[in-house]
Amino acid sequence: MSASLALNIFHRLLDQVAELEAVATRMEADAQDTSAPILRRSGYVLAVAALDSYFHERGIELAAAHAKIGPVEAGVVANYIKSVSAADVSGKQGESYIRLRISFKTLASPSAIDSLLTAVGKDADAVWLSVAFSLNNRPDRLRRLSDLIYDRRNQIAHEADWDVARLDFRPMERANLSDCVEHIRSLVEVFDSVL
Repeated sequence: MSASLALNIFHRLLDQVAELEAVATRMEADAQDTSAPILRRSGYVLAVAALDSYFHERGIELAAAHAKIGPVEAGVVANYIKSVSAADVSGKQGESYIRLRISFKTLASPSAIDSLLTAVGKDADAVWLSVAFSLNNRPDRLRRLSDLIYDRRNQIAHEADWDVARLDFRPMERANLSDCVEHIRSLVEVFDSVL
């Protein structure tokens, strides 16, 4: 089975994360250690954005196909994306309606991914189980790690990664970014094969 367009976009976004890490590594080699964590925080946010972008693109494709099955399915998709009718999402411009409305959603947390999967007619628990089996893991562990990564992204994006107890930034090392990217990459690649 060939990779989806969504997966190709995802890989291009992760290439940008790799470029940020390469610059951070060079800065460390040049003894500019204070700039490397800043670049890695940017890379972390971009890595989670790549996950979000993957589920947006794949979700649009899956929702458009599901809405065309029949009026009940179109109603489920319309109810999920909000502010449109079943006729809108199943009509000639259905994909455009879906793309517009889904752009208001963040699809980077396991619960948001579950909602999307349900709206496109998938059993979210069964999908996570298949993904977990492929990764030789448990679904609850994959979800928890995904939640932690999403939470750290929120700390960076919404709290400037500032630790009020320490009165300093939270540490961001190469391993932090590498662990994030490794998890997200394996998760998305397997999701793409399962979906």
